[in-house]
Amino acid sequence: MTKHPRRALRPKLSLWLETRSGEPAFGKGRMLILDAIDAHGSLSAAARALGMSYRGLWARLRRTERRLGYRLVVSHPGAGRDSGSALTPKGRQILERYRELLRRVDAAAAEAARDVLGRPE
Repeated sequence: MTKHPRRALRPKLSLWLETRSGEPAFGKGRMLILDAIDAHGSLSAAARALGMSYRGLWARLRRTERRLGYRLVVSHPGAGRDSGSALTPKGRQILERYRELLRRVDAAAAEAARDVLGRPE
């Protein structure tokens, strides 16, 4: 067996939030949906950007809102300057808090991996 240099290993985690009854409520997929809605200003443009159907995006969004118990997005139908979709304050808040949680969990996992696995030689 040939000797290979020791390669740095790092942990990769999946993190999502569940309701008390164990239903998934928010995770990276919902984060991407909210980011796309925020960036594009409409559900249909967000769906196109993510390669999803409008109906699929809408269903995921509504299911998440139902599980969380509050609106994430407000939509204004029509075809004018005031039409489109935007994150609600609570939608923006969960997005920011989830990102902070991800950042902290990733940092803790990286530190734990260094402690347990050591550093590459």
